Amino acid sequence: MAVKKRPKQGVDTKYTWILSPEYGILCYPYDKAEQTLTNLWEAQVLTAFHDAELARATKQINAILKAVEKKNKDRERKLSFILFQNRHFLVWSGYGAVGPHDDDATIVKALRLKAK
Repeated sequence: MAVKKRPKQGVDTKYTWILSPEYGILCYPYDKAEQTLTNLWEAQVLTAFHDAELARATKQINAILKAVEKKNKDRERKLSFILFQNRHFLVWSGYGAVGPHDDDATIVKALRLKAK
């Protein structure tokens, strides 16, 4: 099975993940967001809830993540956060798993079902 790149979809598209012994972490569309790509939001202005210290930390974290991603030799995987028990875990993820929340045509094709 060739692992696909993450489809380019709108900000409303949500993904979840599964762990495949053969392919590692695979992500697919789902109604709950349990997987995200690894850049953090940076604020336009400092606020009481996102002060200079948090802004500086955010920039540093994003710089580290960008450097790690740049060293990635496998272009079919993306540096991602997955969510488990309300905590984030940093992983390399691939795309291409088909699940019950995919559209019918995608499922029929993946399962190689006969057309009615």
